[in-house]
Amino acid sequence: MIRQEFKISYSRVNTYLFCPYKYKLVYLDNFHIPVNSDITFGHIIHKTLEQFHGGGDQSRDALFECYDNAWKNDGFKDPQQIFEYYRRGNQMLENYYTSFCDAKPEVLYVEKPFDTNIGKYKFVGIIDRIDKHPDGTYEVMDYKTHVQIWEQERVDKDLQLTFYAYACKNILGFNPDKISVYFLSENKKVYTKRTQDDINNAINTAIDIAEKITAENFDPDLSKCFVCDFRFKCKHSQYRQGESKAV
Repeated sequence: MIRQEFKISYSRVNTYLFCPYKYKLVYLDNFHIPVNSDITFGHIIHKTLEQFHGGGDQSRDALFECYDNAWKNDGFKDPQQIFEYYRRGNQMLENYYTSFCDAKPEVLYVEKPFDTNIGKYKFVGIIDRIDKHPDGTYEVMDYKTHVQIWEQERVDKDLQLTFYAYACKNILGFNPDKISVYFLSENKKVYTKRTQDDINNAINTAIDIAEKITAENFDPDLSKCFVCDFRFKCKHSQYRQGESKAV
């Protein structure tokens, strides 16, 4: 039985929206998404920037020392792939450092956690970075390490950014003047905005999903089977039609 005081988050909401049964596998049955090169690389870059902005030394050498300290080989197929990703990260951080030095923002927070209540549920999350610019404006951003740059429409509809805007206004005490997704592979930001209606709708979605989770509504979305991390294991998987099913 699920207690009502469980914590809801963007990751939980997003997983449930993808497929309620996947939520059950991940958060109740403790299934783990297989580690792969992209997941590992994303963690490495996030950890690198967290350590770099959390320390006093803002030199290039300090950035790449953080990179080496954060590096791990989990999830890569072979030494060649490790080399390719390491080189990609190296170039990514070179470009990042140049842009950071040119902009000279005041980094207020990195990996900033928030914890509040929405309705009767605990709502938690972590914001990648919040800056204050020389002109006094605030920017909240989310890092992405994959190669593909999202279209503007996807950025405008991204639920995580809406939750970030909610946290800034209702927990941290300021309205973000800029909301951005920083696509580190191309050293490019895509900017967006959020209205109060956007925020209200997102919070209502989170509460609605929390209600469905506590009611143990985990009906599978069979349209997602072919792109699901558990398509080889899930007993509902359409991908495995005709095979014996494990879960």
